[in-house]
Amino acid sequence: MKLTRRSDSKQRLMIAAVVLVISAAGIQADDGTAFFEREIRPILVKRCESCHSAARSKTRGGLALDSAEGWKKGGEHGPAIVPGDVSASLIIKAISYGDDEFQMPPEENGGKLPPGEIARLTEWVRRGAPDPRTQAVARRGGLTENEIRQWWAFQPLAVAAFKSPANSLSNVIDQLIDSRLGSTGLAAAGAADRRTLVRRATYDLTGLPPSENEVAVFLADKSAGAFDKLVERLLASPRYGERWGRHWLDVVRYADTAGENTDHPIADAWRYRNWVIGAFNENMPYDRFVREQLAGDLLHRQDSGEAFARGLVATGFLAISRRFDHDSDKHMHLTHEDAIDTMGKAFLGLSIACARCHDHKYDPISASDYYALYGILESSRFSFPGCEAKQKPRDMVPLQRPEEWSRTVEPWEKAMARTNEELMTIDKELAEAAKGLSAIPAGSLQAISSGSVPEGGGQNLAVEKTRKVKVRRGELLVLTIDPAGNYGADTTAIQWKIRESGSGRSWDLTTDVIGDFLSANPRACADNEASWVFLDARRDSLALLPDQARSLSGNGSLQAWRKGENPAVFVNTSDKPVKVWTTLAARSLFVHPAQDGPVAIGWASAVEGEVEISGRVADAHNGGTSGVNWRLTHVAADLRPILANLRALAGKRQAVARRRDELLARTPPREQAYAVIDAEKPVDTKMHLRGDPEKPGDAVPRRWLDLFGGERVPAGAGSGRLQLARWLSDPKNPLVSRVIVNRVWQYHFGKGLVGTPNDFGTRGQKPTHPELLDTLAAWFVASGWDLKALHQAIMGSLAYQRSSDLADTAAFARNTEADPTNSMLWRFDRRRLSAEELRDSLLSASGGLDYTPAGPHPLPDPAGWSYTQHVPFAGVPETPQRSVYQMTLRNRRAPFLALFDGADPNATTPLRQVTTVPTQSLYFMNDASFHAQAEALARRVVAEHVTVDKVARLYAILFQREATDGEKDRAEGFIKKYEAMLAGPDVGISQAERSQAAWAAFCRVLMSSNEFLYLD
Repeated sequence: MKLTRRSDSKQRLMIAAVVLVISAAGIQADDGTAFFEREIRPILVKRCESCHSAARSKTRGGLALDSAEGWKKGGEHGPAIVPGDVSASLIIKAISYGDDEFQMPPEENGGKLPPGEIARLTEWVRRGAPDPRTQAVARRGGLTENEIRQWWAFQPLAVAAFKSPANSLSNVIDQLIDSRLGSTGLAAAGAADRRTLVRRATYDLTGLPPSENEVAVFLADKSAGAFDKLVERLLASPRYGERWGRHWLDVVRYADTAGENTDHPIADAWRYRNWVIGAFNENMPYDRFVREQLAGDLLHRQDSGEAFARGLVATGFLAISRRFDHDSDKHMHLTHEDAIDTMGKAFLGLSIACARCHDHKYDPISASDYYALYGILESSRFSFPGCEAKQKPRDMVPLQRPEEWSRTVEPWEKAMARTNEELMTIDKELAEAAKGLSAIPAGSLQAISSGSVPEGGGQNLAVEKTRKVKVRRGELLVLTIDPAGNYGADTTAIQWKIRESGSGRSWDLTTDVIGDFLSANPRACADNEASWVFLDARRDSLALLPDQARSLSGNGSLQAWRKGENPAVFVNTSDKPVKVWTTLAARSLFVHPAQDGPVAIGWASAVEGEVEISGRVADAHNGGTSGVNWRLTHVAADLRPILANLRALAGKRQAVARRRDELLARTPPREQAYAVIDAEKPVDTKMHLRGDPEKPGDAVPRRWLDLFGGERVPAGAGSGRLQLARWLSDPKNPLVSRVIVNRVWQYHFGKGLVGTPNDFGTRGQKPTHPELLDTLAAWFVASGWDLKALHQAIMGSLAYQRSSDLADTAAFARNTEADPTNSMLWRFDRRRLSAEELRDSLLSASGGLDYTPAGPHPLPDPAGWSYTQHVPFAGVPETPQRSVYQMTLRNRRAPFLALFDGADPNATTPLRQVTTVPTQSLYFMNDASFHAQAEALARRVVAEHVTVDKVARLYAILFQREATDGEKDRAEGFIKKYEAMLAGPDVGISQAERSQAAWAAFCRVLMSSNEFLYLD
């Protein structure tokens, strides 16, 4: 910020006078210590240390003035003081306002110092800047060493590790919770009823309601271990991984798009999603789960087959980091920040990315820590999803090792090589035969007509005078399209008809060729004598367009003859317009000139006499600044021998090309992952001063966080991701186990023992039950990081199986007043279904839920991608599969998930918020898809013959319980009134239709009720 200069000659004289007084006063009779303590320290404390203090973790510009070491080291501009040299000391220049851009303190902090204080600081520097403050208080980021030792999250686990998971952790959980309840005088709720428990546990572990049969089986099992068997069965279900995988995908901000301004789709992101689901289902130990996501490619580099592929896919955790701006390659520092931020919060509960611009203000994370980790990521190669500036994805990682791929592809490559050799031989023969076209005598070329089509315009083909041309058999009429101005390779629509005078025979270019466009070039017409020829007219000669394209921009309706990419003649064979780079009319023919020359279409005559020419040339892709030129010429030479030879060779080429197409259709698929692998050369990143990559500082060696020892990446170890993976999952690290057991507890109880699951630092909440948290963490590590065993222990506790209510209303009132948030866990908190649970439950109730695991999304061919900031990728249609498999857009969340508080895929979501807004009610009233689910559910029960039976069926499906007699009576009354409302001679609805409508309306009532939406 530029500040107004306020010094003048009078002020400078005043400062000089004060300096003389200070010097003459003999104050420096001591060694400088007394002078510093009396005159200088008060100024620094009062005026400077609020912004420049390492002890307070406030070092604006990197400069600390609370120790001699601080000003000697200096900040971004170098040492602040050169002892004895006033003119060379930046601090004097700044406080004297000697530079319009470098004035301290700034106006917002009090402005320029009084002349007396400037004079004292000037004299201090002149004397050599004596400073007895040998060292500021040692800090790491925002904490002193003593504060680090005192903060609960950084201390070792407070209990001895369990020797095996056989210890009764469920009992320990209850003892620790009940002990706290007893000390606070809170009454504990009793056990929930069995129907509530089966519904609670099933939703908890699978995200779906229990079926009627599952409820019946559990209620019938009166054994002591019935609930344990229920939990075991649910944990073995593939639905478990889908439910708990979704929790993890929230934390790692999973999305199927990149998040930059065009929100490019990521074709292979789904593999990471499915890897997460599979890891939960197979109960992968959590420490391995951590390591795989950071360095799966390195952990499995010696493996083959499925193990190698899964290791690559796991690094999708890093690869799905957000991309930024128009050209995301230029903003990879922000992608690395996103990865570091997510990694720190997900695994450690620390906001490491806060140290990107400066040392963390509140936690023991320094900017050096940040750039030590940054170097590890910068030494890795991230798959590139594409962006507005560079549409095509790149750097995807093959899922087969090179040697495995070679064995798979070698036979195919040999066959393809033989076929390509045949094509090359035929192409040489074609080129030789086509020389006859180029050798036509100049006198044989006769101009017929020409014209210019303006940008966006069109022009009829016109033949001068009589519009008739005399032709002989084997002669050629040629329509040539020239690029004009900046027209280059663009789309021009062609219509061309030729009619023989007298006989009535005619030839229509589009009609003749569009039915089997790629059959041959030259292409015989229906009479098998005349033919159409598609030509490269560059370099003042004519040559056949030899290459076929059976699909343009991923659309099989668009077929082309071309040379390379352009020049080209192509058709839209569809009965409907096709929208690609422009909208191409149905059943039409087009040409693309090349940037360096024209394209042509020839008609080889089969008649002796006169022909009439008609047609049109039109710009089919408006948007440039210049149009196209065209010309018609007559080649008055008998080309039948040349064309016959060309036709024979073209047929031969066509047969070989078909063989090549068949081979291409059988190309061995080389699947790939959106992943991260090591770069060729690891680097130690230079610090970005104030977070700006354009202002590099000193290089920082790649290493672990100083908080946990700061171990460096060994020489020759590549990027360091493998070491990072091991450091993160080290059981001695007290955060990694605390963070994950807190997450598991939170997803079971609705809130964690630590209420800020992504922040275990000093700005986060302290645990409500610290001993319980450490007990769970220690037990978890001792169990072999067994998540399913942790579920069983937590769900086996009385605390988990408590009711959400107290029978004693007076006790409930006392508890609510003393502990309104239920932090002491005296009851089980009621919760609303998550967005995914609600959608899946609606589909399940209607019978429309598809339980098939999903694979890739049906994306357009990347060859045709042209997404922009104004026309970004918009997603693909939903399917009836589970919500976890639906496409997740970063920049445009699905309306249903947004309405019911789904996760934000732009940032880690540790805890879903729960809102209650009017639009949620409007959804149940008006949404067409909700009405469709209600109608489908009604059809499930409408076959019942007795009204009360239908009601019982509905309550069993939706609420997993029996309907009471009162509910049956009210339902019957509702149905009768609704049917009566629809009756009447003017309505025109049959009794069956009235019954269906009434039951659909009743289904909507139940499906929008609190009992359906909430879980006790």
